[in-house]
Amino acid sequence: MVAVHVSSGASSRSIGAAMDAPAQFRYPSLPASSPLLKKTQPLGPGSFWYQDGSGHVCQYAPDSVLPCFTITGTGNTAPAVPPLTPATIAEHVADRLTLSPGQVKTSPASAGLTGAPSWFWLDPAPATERLSVSLAGEAVTVTAVPQIAWRFGDGSSVDGGAGVPYQPGPVPSTAITHVYATRCLPGDQGHNPYVLSSCGSGGYQLVATVSWQISYRANGPVAAAGALPTRTTTSSASYPVSEARAFLVGGTAG
Repeated sequence: MVAVHVSSGASSRSIGAAMDAPAQFRYPSLPASSPLLKKTQPLGPGSFWYQDGSGHVCQYAPDSVLPCFTITGTGNTAPAVPPLTPATIAEHVADRLTLSPGQVKTSPASAGLTGAPSWFWLDPAPATERLSVSLAGEAVTVTAVPQIAWRFGDGSSVDGGAGVPYQPGPVPSTAITHVYATRCLPGDQGHNPYVLSSCGSGGYQLVATVSWQISYRANGPVAAAGALPTRTTTSSASYPVSEARAFLVGGTAG
């Protein structure tokens, strides 16, 4: 039996196909000269070729149950198909992770004020993602854990979480806040000599960079675990900051 199992978060689904037919129907012939074999992604993005444990050449595509083939013909040599390993499966599964960074949100929403804290957060907040696939007897789970670095556009930065929306009262430890010392409003750059060189045309450039630490764990004929290359996604926004000014007002005591 060939089974594909996909899970993400609390939801999961399985697709199975019984392989009880005679071998010639379970493993249809495919000529070694077939153009299909020359395609590294035979069924489009996310698909690939692999070898099962019996020397058959098989196709994989997300959420699909596909046949394995017996390669025939002596006039041509079929391209080498890498054996299926937990790392190979994990690499393809990782390509299907959404890895969404969310959108930058701010409070105050329209513009910050020098000397006063501004709050920043990502909505929706990036969260740990998991995706599992069972293929050729191997059950492989890929996990991506987000780490977030904030750059506030004035040279300041902080490594933290996704932040939380503004709330009155004590500042929670999960909040991402920053106090700007210098104004930056649209039109300031090139006209106001007191603004920072990093002041953009629409305000300070806020950037949240999400670094996804990706790992996998496999159970089956081969038990394995390892790390995959880190991936990054970013979310950005322009944030104007005005300044508070104090004025001395003269008067006569009455």
